[in-house]
Amino acid sequence: MKIAVIADENTVNCFKLAGLEHAYPVKSAEEADRLIREFSETSEYAVVITSDSLAYRISATINEITEKNKFPLIVSVQDLQGTTTTAFDPITELIKRKTGIELKL
Repeated sequence: MKIAVIADENTVNCFKLAGLEHAYPVKSAEEADRLIREFSETSEYAVVITSDSLAYRISATINEITEKNKFPLIVSVQDLQGTTTTAFDPITELIKRKTGIELKL
């Protein structure tokens, strides 16, 4: 299984420099949404990394994929500008919906 990053060009370039082969720069949340949906339809990707700002904008898609699919695990990281929006953690959201317990990290 593979690891991919879907984020802005600067974030993607950082992951490419670190040796990640499957790195996809996107210019819009719609483009990121489309790619994440494509990746969730195959069993090729174990982890998809995206930026906090993109994850926040496509949180409904991430919740939907996390809810019904085992893979990929979708995680978000800060982009080079730092976190400008509330961080979005799909795993914490899933636990909250399923158990009614809110995790504070």
